[in-house]
Amino acid sequence: MKPQDSKSSGQISSQTQEIENTNESLENLPASLEQLNITKEKNIPFSHEELKSIITRLEKDIADGSWITNDYANTDFKLMPALVEQANAKYPELCLKFAINSQDLCLSIKEAIENGVQSSRYIVNMKEKGTHFAVIDHQAIENKVSLIFFEPATFNSMNPAMLALRTQMAIQSQLPNCYFSMVEMDIQRSSSECGMFSLALAKKFHLEADKLQKIHKDNINGVLCKPDTPLPSHKLDQYLPPSFYKHTQGKRRLEEYIKSNPVAENEKVNKKDETLRERFEKNLVTTQEEKTVSVSTHRKRVREYKSLMM
Repeated sequence: MKPQDSKSSGQISSQTQEIENTNESLENLPASLEQLNITKEKNIPFSHEELKSIITRLEKDIADGSWITNDYANTDFKLMPALVEQANAKYPELCLKFAINSQDLCLSIKEAIENGVQSSRYIVNMKEKGTHFAVIDHQAIENKVSLIFFEPATFNSMNPAMLALRTQMAIQSQLPNCYFSMVEMDIQRSSSECGMFSLALAKKFHLEADKLQKIHKDNINGVLCKPDTPLPSHKLDQYLPPSFYKHTQGKRRLEEYIKSNPVAENEKVNKKDETLRERFEKNLVTTQEEKTVSVSTHRKRVREYKSLMM
């Protein structure tokens, strides 16, 4: 048999490698298609690899401390529809909606009322000069509708104040028979965790809806706060259970809540039987600016994003 020359051997070797690569690609195709289908089914605007890369960056930011100043709100905005959809799938009676504007919010609330929904939640947002989120809890009590706007930070900044004002004006105009009030939790310290706070609170509002009956009753009876005046955090604390403060980022704020609610000192707030202070200490980190804050909400973002890949 005539031996092959080196040129022919090279061509055959190259062709063999191409065939092996093709076979390997075909073997991986089902997994790739499955990942693609997952992102499509869950209304995720990123590919599987893009989302994986985003999560890797989030984890890196936690490791180097840059999470405290980095902006993630725009990514949260893009993923919020999928996160809300996933939350509703996990908790069928959650009745959570992501309202992209005031008109959408009012239409969604009106629809819930007309359908006899007794309790629902709404994540609201604005995108001018930076994205900001807040969450509204709705409860119907004796045929009266109470709507309470929860701000995770305070109303001292422009975006939270503007979002609250727009929401208030829209509801007073389009849903005049509803009882609307605004409250500030003052549990956010980092720059862009408002979306994660809003999502976490919405779930808590559903799971512990009975703990919110008093605040809704006081809202309907007109004794929660003065008209058109937000309820400050130190007055809000007496209404809410410890579990609502799981992700509080500042130590001083956490101590304020515990001081006003001594029973919260030893109450367990999660499945690990941790108290608020124990959980806070476990998530405490020191930033590059030598600030000590809880990274709990940012870790929650990582978990939420990862769950979209499953």
